[in-house]
Amino acid sequence: MAIIVTSTLAPEAWTVDSGPAESSAAGTSENKPDSPASISSRPLPVPVGSPTPQLPEKGCGSTESPGPRCRIERQEFFSDACADRMPYYAFVPQESREDLPVLYLLHGVFDSYTAWRDQAENIICELVSEYRIIIVTPEGRSFGWYANSRLVKNNQIENYFLNELIPDVEKKFHTNGRCSIAGLSMGGHGAFVLCMRHPGVFSSVSAMSGILDITRHKNQWRLAEVFGPYEGEHVADWERHSALKLIEQSADYIRSLPMLITVAKDDQFSIDDNRLVHRQLEKMNVGHLYYESPGGHDWAYWTSQLPLHVSFHACWLKSIKPPADGPPRPKDPN
Repeated sequence: MAIIVTSTLAPEAWTVDSGPAESSAAGTSENKPDSPASISSRPLPVPVGSPTPQLPEKGCGSTESPGPRCRIERQEFFSDACADRMPYYAFVPQESREDLPVLYLLHGVFDSYTAWRDQAENIICELVSEYRIIIVTPEGRSFGWYANSRLVKNNQIENYFLNELIPDVEKKFHTNGRCSIAGLSMGGHGAFVLCMRHPGVFSSVSAMSGILDITRHKNQWRLAEVFGPYEGEHVADWERHSALKLIEQSADYIRSLPMLITVAKDDQFSIDDNRLVHRQLEKMNVGHLYYESPGGHDWAYWTSQLPLHVSFHACWLKSIKPPADGPPRPKDPN
């Protein structure tokens, strides 16, 4: 197991107990990847404007003992941006009376909004109950890449997500105006790109096995259907949707953005992307949490990482007061 933390200030601000490392075989239920690093009891720093985000403590932000687990609500609405009905699941703490923050948890290619419930319903319910947050698993389409396509008229996922989905969640649930975003594989790409393209909307961002530089995958996962062939006038569009390229252009914003990146050592699809992003953040002297452990590009790895990601976001979501005039609204990305 490897845990690598980079901070713009004192490295000792980070406290991680990695525990014993264990070997695993990717893709088998009998040999799961190492569990995430145990979480320190070090108090949180001041989140807004702090260049040294920390790994949060276990149970951060929750003063109540876990009660009934959660309720799961399926919602849908007609999206003008996608010209279709778009569903999502909302995992909500049982008997919740307070206004809660929201974590948007994105799926990968070949999957839909049901994937996280299918693979990790019990884990999500336990985490929702423990941290007292709402987790929403939205529809992003199997190869939508959480982007507005100039070629596919009804693939306007970015507009749908920011201008329709978030308002729908805020209208239907007791939210406090704060939200964060996380995802796996294509969803890790989506989490970082949506966050980077809309500064201030999300309180924190994380990716598991994220495809963080789509320009390295020109002939994979139907990317060319969304962005066109990687040539001529289309190149700029690919680069506008590469997490790595956006990070290179966003030094001021990302210094105050809590970021968590985890990837499996045997992940042949995304390990190089993740290491490139980590090196770029190091080069820019930007604080972030980067974590490698045994495993592959599979659900055994992603479900093992989910508690770490939810804990990370819960602490940032529950330690920052929302602006008096509500969360910032996104600009039209086109």
